[in-house]
Amino acid sequence: MTQEKELHRYYARLRAKFIAIISFIAFIPLILLGGTTYYHYSTTVKEKIRNELKLVAKNRKSTIDLFLNDRANSLSVLAYTHRFDFLKKKENLHNVFQSLKMVDSAFQDMGVINNNGKQVAYIGPYHLTGKQYSAAKWFKAVMEKDIYISDVFLGFKKVPHFVIAVKSIENGKPWILRTTIDLNMINHFMSTALLDKHGGNAYILNRKGIYQISTTDHNMILTKSEFKMPSVFRGIQETEKRRKGKALFCASAWLKNNDWLMVIEQDLKYELGTMVRVKNTILFIFIISSLIIIISTILITTRVFARLEKIDREKLQLSEQLIRSDRLAAIGKLASGIAHEINNPLAVIAEKAGWIEDLLTEEDVKNSPNYSELIKSTEDIKKHVKRGKKVISRLMGFARKEDIVHENIDINSVLDETHDFLNKKAMFQNITIMKEFQDNLPSIVTDGAQLQQVFINIVNNAIDAINKDGVIRLITKEQDRGVLVAITNTGPGIPKEIQEKIFDPFFTTKPVGKGTGLGLSTSYDIIEKLGGQLTVESEVGKSAGLVLSTSYGIIEKLGGQLRMESEVGKGTTFYITLPPSCKQETKV
Repeated sequence: MTQEKELHRYYARLRAKFIAIISFIAFIPLILLGGTTYYHYSTTVKEKIRNELKLVAKNRKSTIDLFLNDRANSLSVLAYTHRFDFLKKKENLHNVFQSLKMVDSAFQDMGVINNNGKQVAYIGPYHLTGKQYSAAKWFKAVMEKDIYISDVFLGFKKVPHFVIAVKSIENGKPWILRTTIDLNMINHFMSTALLDKHGGNAYILNRKGIYQISTTDHNMILTKSEFKMPSVFRGIQETEKRRKGKALFCASAWLKNNDWLMVIEQDLKYELGTMVRVKNTILFIFIISSLIIIISTILITTRVFARLEKIDREKLQLSEQLIRSDRLAAIGKLASGIAHEINNPLAVIAEKAGWIEDLLTEEDVKNSPNYSELIKSTEDIKKHVKRGKKVISRLMGFARKEDIVHENIDINSVLDETHDFLNKKAMFQNITIMKEFQDNLPSIVTDGAQLQQVFINIVNNAIDAINKDGVIRLITKEQDRGVLVAITNTGPGIPKEIQEKIFDPFFTTKPVGKGTGLGLSTSYDIIEKLGGQLTVESEVGKSAGLVLSTSYGIIEKLGGQLRMESEVGKGTTFYITLPPSCKQETKV
């Protein structure tokens, strides 16, 4: 049993290793295929998005630069084609501004500023005539550069805006023509740069990182950005970064003579929707494939290793049987020698018993009042000598195979002898062997000695199972033109897991040294050779029994059946079924 447990643990560990190895080998190409497919697809999709964003950024850079330059050029043309004295008159400035508005709606107002920084004329929604700009940053810048595009600021208007101012010189005195540009125009250019309205942001920063334009939140204008300002570069710069757990593609470019940085950010969550679906599909296929691999691997390896374990267990049992067979072979040789030595005294006893019987036939002895008892005694001697020879013959058969001996048998007589043989042993253990025989049973043709060996084995097992204080019933009756023999006992019964093994050679539940495990196995073999059936019924907790049945007819084949029914705590019943009896001898 210990070896079988070790064998089971060994195969369990080996099976687990095989499952792990096979699964690992199967998963490698699956993971490589899925990972490579997803990597190449995601790379292609990301490259496509990167190229689209780069192209959009390039177009927006050109558009905004062109927009600012065109407005600055338009204002320069006005400054150089009109005199200061003409434009400082409000009605003239109004007419020029309206003409300009008809061509370009980006201009929100217009003002004329003298060389001292005073706005001498203004057309627009605010009251800015007479305002002093000499301290303004844009005023100083335009006096130096002739043309200046400012950053976004609040100014006197107290709203975010930026201005374009150009300087003109007349009679040696400079003056400035200034206009405010609609921020919504720039904001419109930036908002159309997004590939997905819900998944990105486009904004413009000045060199200090201050928001000039923001498409997602206008309240961010003139606030400090967290964006790390890069050094000046040419063209379009693209990066991929993460912000607040989001993966972003970022394209940036310098505008307005490198004073503004345009930034377009696109959230990959929205743009990579198809890639996510592909990933989910690959993941689903991977999970399904993994389940198929694991389940099939477990089923196949379990079946294969169960078969291998069964073969090894059978080999182990066969090895144990071979060892015991060697022992039995040695015992068989010893039994053969003992049988030969006992046969000689039995022959002498038989001869002397015959001689005594002859003497008893004389006249003077016949008149003896004990004559009948003497005759019966000699017959008993001859009967038991014959029985002894049969036992010796069985011992000889233990060492070599013998043919079955067919003879007319009275089942009741065979069971009587079994009762006499084991009754003393049973009484010693306070066990009663009860005989419930039907009279006038038909005789059967079979091997009585071997059949009696079966009865002795089973009754002896019943005595051992009961141990003390119980009943064994020997029952015979005619059934289906044959004879039914039932042997029941009040033992504890046989558990289901043991019932399948009780007819295996050398299987025993008795303590070491008290059982060989050959009794029921031998009985089963004998019943098979006699062409019968041996069945067992047992229920734990109830009485147990054996049934032997024989019927009339011809023994065509020497092959029988043995069945047992048992339930722990209820008892056991053995059933032996023999084919119809016959006077014709059939060799085994």
